[in-house]
Amino acid sequence: MKIAAWNLERLVKNKNHPIIDKISEVNPDILTLTETNSIIYPDNYTCVSTEILPPVYDGIKYKAGENRTSIFTKYKTGIQYKTTDGFTSVCTDIETPFGIITVYGTIIGVFGGRGQRFQTDLNQNLQDFEKLFTNKQICIAGDFNVAFTGYPYPSHKARQTLNEVFKKYNLTNVTEKITDNVDHIILSNDFIKNKTVKIETWNEDKKLSDHIGICVQLSEAQ
Repeated sequence: MKIAAWNLERLVKNKNHPIIDKISEVNPDILTLTETNSIIYPDNYTCVSTEILPPVYDGIKYKAGENRTSIFTKYKTGIQYKTTDGFTSVCTDIETPFGIITVYGTIIGVFGGRGQRFQTDLNQNLQDFEKLFTNKQICIAGDFNVAFTGYPYPSHKARQTLNEVFKKYNLTNVTEKITDNVDHIILSNDFIKNKTVKIETWNEDKKLSDHIGICVQLSEAQ
């Protein structure tokens, strides 16, 4: 089973077909795309997305079809949960071979990792976690605008706050050791128990977007 995440940088590099080709090559079972657009829709997936952005929102001009976060999956989806910010975060249950998992796709800091907007987005995420995560197996995936290894971007405080949150909800950041990376996949400890975890990355040259892609492959431990 593969879970992936990728920020597409609002498609400013006009590489739509190569992006679709790369997604097909990686072939994830669950995929969270951020800074994306409805024109990016790989075959054989179901999609649950945040609201389509209006032409002008948050002081930014958006192109037709742009949205901030989409969750794609080859599996059956279940309940879609209301989030605090329907333009930025989306949450749905997905029926996987390892059981039902509640997938929360998000951007923390739609304008980057610094400033008040980052803190506002983080606080809204924390509100959602408190409301949605009780007695569930969880996957949080998306653009966190936080590096968990190396230089503490945007700050030690941001890194520490999220690490404490992961501990609170019995989660593991399985992508924390990827360098030069602010996109992450967080999974419930119970969900990854007795499983082998492998990490894959792509777009390291940043030619398709300004973020690398990340993928976690889970398999039953031998």
